[in-house]
Amino acid sequence: MSPEPLPSKIGKSVGEKLRAARIAQHYTQSQLAAPDFSVSYISAIERGQIHPSLRALEILAGRLGLSSTQLLPNRAQAEDRLNSALNAPEREDDEMEITLLEADIFIRQGLAAQAITQLSKLSTKRLKRQQQLQHRYLLGWAYLKAARFQEGEYTLSEALQLAKDLNASYLHLRILNLQALTYAAMRNYTQAILSHQRCLNLLENVEPRDPFFTAEVYMHMGQHYTHLENFEQAQQMFNTALSIVEELAGPQAIEAVYWNISQNYADAKEYDLASMYAYKCLQLHTQLDLTHIRSQLHHYLGHAMMKGDREEARAYLNTALQQESVERDHLALASVSIHNAEWYLTCEALDEAEKNALQANELAAQFGDTLIGAEAHITLGRIQYAHKRYEEGDKNFVTGLHMLERLGQHEELADESVQYAQLLEELGKEHEAFTYFRLAFQSKQKQRR
Repeated sequence: MSPEPLPSKIGKSVGEKLRAARIAQHYTQSQLAAPDFSVSYISAIERGQIHPSLRALEILAGRLGLSSTQLLPNRAQAEDRLNSALNAPEREDDEMEITLLEADIFIRQGLAAQAITQLSKLSTKRLKRQQQLQHRYLLGWAYLKAARFQEGEYTLSEALQLAKDLNASYLHLRILNLQALTYAAMRNYTQAILSHQRCLNLLENVEPRDPFFTAEVYMHMGQHYTHLENFEQAQQMFNTALSIVEELAGPQAIEAVYWNISQNYADAKEYDLASMYAYKCLQLHTQLDLTHIRSQLHHYLGHAMMKGDREEARAYLNTALQQESVERDHLALASVSIHNAEWYLTCEALDEAEKNALQANELAAQFGDTLIGAEAHITLGRIQYAHKRYEEGDKNFVTGLHMLERLGQHEELADESVQYAQLLEELGKEHEAFTYFRLAFQSKQKQRR
């Protein structure tokens, strides 16, 4: 059934208001009509069959003691009806986009069957070409996850043709990857290698480069070659993937990659993709902030515990090391390892102390300049001084103090500089000691500003 035309809706509203006002004034249609209009004309207006002219509205309203605007629909109602009529296609397009997005989320959550149900509700004839591509891509992906491989292969082939027609390089690459994984799931590893090789060939000529996706493709290629018992080729693929991954040393480097990809897509006016990678960058940045907050809490709590009862400190450290949240958070684990090293140092168990300090340094290194990273170097420096390995200790002290200076941690820098200066003074290195006493004084001055 076709929707009622907008003028008809407005006319019906005018007719309803006119009839209500006439009845309220105890007028018959004949009394209201005479002498300018016929009864049938008034009846037709009230039934919404015709829309009166503005002049007729003024005359009728005057007889009822109203203004003509009081018989018109409310402006907001009229605008809502008009906007509803005009924006229907746009609203429908938004609903399509939301349905596609929900399906994408279902797949990523491991709910492939729900994604298939969601996508099956959409009529592909009503989708724009870009939406059709997105629909076939997501449906093929969902079929793969639901182990419906034949359907997945057919759907992804359709998606691949659409991606070529629309010159959609981003989805073209992802569809080739899914197609290869579908072939591999059907144990057709030769065909899987061909699809992934086509993917790699395209990646060489596409900007921006996505190292995460590229490493994933090489990893899958290694798996295919392994299944075919071509171990030499498999090792080559795995080594290539590793070399890409190793360049992404730490969350900050990954965040920078996401940001650069986002900027490249923005420059190319691919705003949807630019937004997606910007959100990835923002999410990672938020996670890093949370990681730093959690690790700093462990850092300050550990300091407080270490200044109290030794047995209580030991109990705290043992409990912290067993917490799953600490085990997952390498920066928090680095903080606990530092305090562990300090605890063993106070017990003069230098080998165990050094083992924990080295672990802390390794864990903290991936995060770049951090308060915990600086403390890891300084703690290791103290342990090396206790071992009388002064040259190694000096390197770690200097590295840690410079890190604190770059971070603007003036209070910690002042305290640690004094302690290092005292150690240097005990070794008879008065000139070097003076340098760090002065650094401590300067840091205290900055702290007061």
